[in-house]
Order: sequence, then C-alpha cells, then structure tokens
Amino acid sequence: MLKSIAVVLGSYLLSVLLVVATDPLLSRVFPGDFVAGHIPSDTALLASTALFVVVSILCAWLCARFAPGRAARHVLWFLILGEVMGIGAIIPNWSKGWPHWYWLSWLLTWPLSCWIGLRLARR
Repeated sequence: MLKSIAVVLGSYLLSVLLVVATDPLLSRVFPGDFVAGHIPSDTALLASTALFVVVSILCAWLCARFAPGRAARHVLWFLILGEVMGIGAIIPNWSKGWPHWYWLSWLLTWPLSCWIGLRLARR
C-alpha cells in the first residue's frame, strides 16, 4: 500500500517538477511571452500545452511501469490526483485574464495523456 501511494505521488510530483522545468525552455523559445504580469501569446500557450502533454504521458508511463500491482488502478489515481489539483489551480486563476481554452485544454488532455501513458507501459 505504501509503495502504491509513493508511486502515484512520486509520479505526480515529477510531472509538476518537469512542467515547471519547461518554463526556461519556453522563455527562450518565446522571449517576452513568459514574463510575470504578461499573458503569453496563443502560440506560446499552445507550445506550453504540447510540452504538458508530453510530460503527462511520460509520468503516466512511469506510474504504470513502477506500480507494484495493477497499473491501471495506479494510473487512475494519478489521473484523479491531477484532475483535482488542476481544478484547484484553475479556480483562483480563472478570472485573471488568461484564455479559458488554456486552462480547459490542460484538464481535458490530462486523462488522454494518462491513458496513452498506460497503453505505452503495457507494451
């Protein structure tokens, strides 16, 4: 049980760290877009979403790969944790001027990314 919790939480924390780690890359590719107090362009936000999807797939794959038991159950909890935390992050940011499609795209791509990561782990 403890190993299961560690795998799910560890995979989720890794996903958060990797998403945060993409910020310097995005800042170099889109100079001036990812600056405090500035809403990035749609192109920069689309690139950010694409990197989020890649990170999500990788971390779901790791969650499934290192799950001590049923991989699908672990990835399901990984998915639920991500959706709950995502909703918790969106609520305070909803009215700050960012395009709503950006927040919603992260919520909608997360389950698909988790499913892809699970499928890749089964191969």
